[in-house]
Amino acid sequence: MPPSEVRLAFAHPSERANATAGSEPLDRISLRDHIVEVEIGAFQAERGVTQRICFNVVVEVRPLTEPVDDDVDRILSYDRVTEAIASELKDERLNLLETLAERVADRILNEPQAVRVFVRI
Repeated sequence: MPPSEVRLAFAHPSERANATAGSEPLDRISLRDHIVEVEIGAFQAERGVTQRICFNVVVEVRPLTEPVDDDVDRILSYDRVTEAIASELKDERLNLLETLAERVADRILNEPQAVRVFVRI
């Protein structure tokens, strides 16, 4: 992997989104430094212990085609992003952050307005 790709792999999700944007950039919702306490981990020492984990999420969204009328329920909002995280954390105890990130991304991508999502934990 070239050095620029390695650097980009560890960059903030918004930087990755910018670097991989198509010819027509989409609007983005960025959730930064969202910290939650969670029990997660594959090792015995991690069982029964909560850890603070930090989420950074960037969601690229389709432009709205209908008026929003200042109604938060008609858009993909920050609340929906944090709710996706909370829902995945309460569904079951997970061993891997990678599994959690994938499930959060999948849940967000189920939103009609979501096009792409970048999750960093």
